[in-house]
Amino acid sequence: MTCPETTSIGAYVLGALEASERHEVEEHLATCSACREMLLQFAHLPGLLHAVPVEDIEIDQPEPAPLQLTKKKRPRKRWVLAAASAATITGVVSWGLVTAPASATWTARDGVGGIDTTAKLVSRGWGTDIQLQLTDLKPDEHCMLVVHSRDGSTQTAGWWAANGNYRAQVPASTSIPLKDIVRLEVVDTGDTVLSTVSPTTH
Repeated sequence: MTCPETTSIGAYVLGALEASERHEVEEHLATCSACREMLLQFAHLPGLLHAVPVEDIEIDQPEPAPLQLTKKKRPRKRWVLAAASAATITGVVSWGLVTAPASATWTARDGVGGIDTTAKLVSRGWGTDIQLQLTDLKPDEHCMLVVHSRDGSTQTAGWWAANGNYRAQVPASTSIPLKDIVRLEVVDTGDTVLSTVSPTTH
């Protein structure tokens, strides 16, 4: 079964919605299993898009129309982001498949609220594929995965909502190479770090 609201999930994951729109989507996610499934499928998009330079993304734009039409053609942030993701994901994933991956598994127990976290990281040509598993989440938890590089930079690798489940399995990705990742943080909407995993955590 599909839901017409799934068209908003990509924009939600990419951070292209206003605060009021995000709230509406989150309320809908609490009652719609189809959209929750779509959210998990899209969770890795931010990391994949980081792997592609902006100058490499080409979006065809028509020649400017007369003044009365130009206003109607004004680009909207969410649709540009959605078009960019659709145009680049296939190429980015294919690029990663030609490289023999190295991998690592990091775990951490008893984070904030007793959360247990396991992250499986696989090196790809475009960066790092991450499979995140969390248990003992609060049923209404909304989280994001933040990847920290050894050079001090960070990337948001995915968003998701627990929506009544104490366990979550989240696919994510980042353009940061595995060898340069120093830690992963699971952060809630109030920027509280719920869990940290790194090569030294257990």
